[in-house]
Amino acid sequence: MSNIFLSLAGSASRLLPLPVKLAIYRSPRLARIVRRGLNSLAPPGLISADVVSGNLAGARLWIDFKTEKDYWLGIYEPGLQSAIARLVEPGMVAYDVGASVGYITLMLARAVGEDGRVYAFEALPANLERLRANLENNPEGSWVTVVPAAVTDASGITHFLIGPSSATGKAVGSIGRRELEYPSSIQVDCVSLDEFITTSRNPAPQVLKLDIEGGEVLALPGMRRLLASAKPILLMELHGPEAAQVAWKELTAVKYRLCRMDADFSEAPSLEALEWKEYLIGFPPS
Repeated sequence: MSNIFLSLAGSASRLLPLPVKLAIYRSPRLARIVRRGLNSLAPPGLISADVVSGNLAGARLWIDFKTEKDYWLGIYEPGLQSAIARLVEPGMVAYDVGASVGYITLMLARAVGEDGRVYAFEALPANLERLRANLENNPEGSWVTVVPAAVTDASGITHFLIGPSSATGKAVGSIGRRELEYPSSIQVDCVSLDEFITTSRNPAPQVLKLDIEGGEVLALPGMRRLLASAKPILLMELHGPEAAQVAWKELTAVKYRLCRMDADFSEAPSLEALEWKEYLIGFPPS
């Protein structure tokens, strides 16, 4: 019976326009009803399932239906999905910094096509395991290179703080999300993107997605040469005023234009106008 209802929920997600689905999820009462209903039907643990809508429709992922329904329904990060569809072109090289389990990685791979290349940077072992499994499940995964490292301001080894679950964390020196506790840490490899390109002779990206839970304060100073020379488009999720300040300083120094990830790509008027959590696009100078 639960499979029937989940199938109906998936069909509804395919048929409903995105604005309607987002309106449901942004309504506290409706979202609570939907979540309770789906949670009561969701099987426990990770399930291999097809994404039912969005840019990644048809991709097969290992999904926790109780906590990752937005992956399955295809409504995860709708602004980012729209920006990828509009800005990422076949043949591009894309970097996914903070790849997590590969949802956006596969979306980027689908956008750049088999003539492009995606480099997925992820440090947490639990995420890396699912990332690799998700890549193996999809043909787009064959043009993705996994880089098992945190992106910081220097290459070497760093301590990585583990969050409430084994799948959340950040490099020591990151900021943001102070409400979360990080009860343990592990040592992981770390890399600056400037060194990743110049020392290891990897191709520079034309587009770079950055979502590393406050680690932007480390990653952006570690890619100054990349920003000045290759000038990739940046798709960023910033966490907190310190991250916003570093992003504003580093990007405006090389003449980037910072725009919100909305339908019009409206330009952010000032640093002070940015919210605590902000989705931004960095457009390089033409």
